[in-house]
Amino acid sequence: MLTAKAAFRSLLVVGLIPFVLLGLLVSVGKAYGLMRYDPAYFTETYQERYDTPGAVAKALESALQTGDRALLAELQGLRRPASFESGPAITWVQLWERTDRYVTYLYYDVSANRPYLYHLEEARDRWVVSPSDTYHFVESGAYKRWFLIFSLVWWASGIVMMGLVYLSLASERHGSV
Repeated sequence: MLTAKAAFRSLLVVGLIPFVLLGLLVSVGKAYGLMRYDPAYFTETYQERYDTPGAVAKALESALQTGDRALLAELQGLRRPASFESGPAITWVQLWERTDRYVTYLYYDVSANRPYLYHLEEARDRWVVSPSDTYHFVESGAYKRWFLIFSLVWWASGIVMMGLVYLSLASERHGSV
C-alpha cells in the first residue's frame, strides 16, 4: 500500500523532472558555447571583413548560391560548421527580425519555392551565421516556449496518472470491504 508520504515523494520527484531536463539542456548549450568557435576564424582579418551583419548576409548569399563550403565555414566560424541548402536560385530577400542578440535574414530559393531563415550574431568582435543547434536554441530563448509546453503536458499527464492510481486504490479498498 502506498503511504501518503511515499506518494508525496513520488509526486515531487516526477514533478521536478522537467526542471532537471531544463537544467541539463541549458548546461549542455552553455558548455557547447565555450568551445563552439574555431579561433582561426576570429583573426583581425575576419573581424574587419565581417564587422557588420550586412557584410555577412551579402557573403552568405554568395556562398549559398555557389555552394562554397569553405566560405560557409568561414561565415559560421565554427569548429564543426553546419551544412546549408545551396543553389543558384537562392536570393537574399530582407531583414526578417532583429532581437537583442540576433539579426535574422530571410533568403528565398525561387526554383524550389522555399524560404530559409538565417540567424546572425556578434561573437568575438565579428558577425557570424548561427545555425539552429543546441547553442542557438538556448541562447535565443526558444527553449522557454518548449519547456512550458513540455512541462504542462508532463504535469497534466502526472495528475491524470495520480488520479487513476487513486481511483484504482480506492476501488480495491471499497471492493475488499
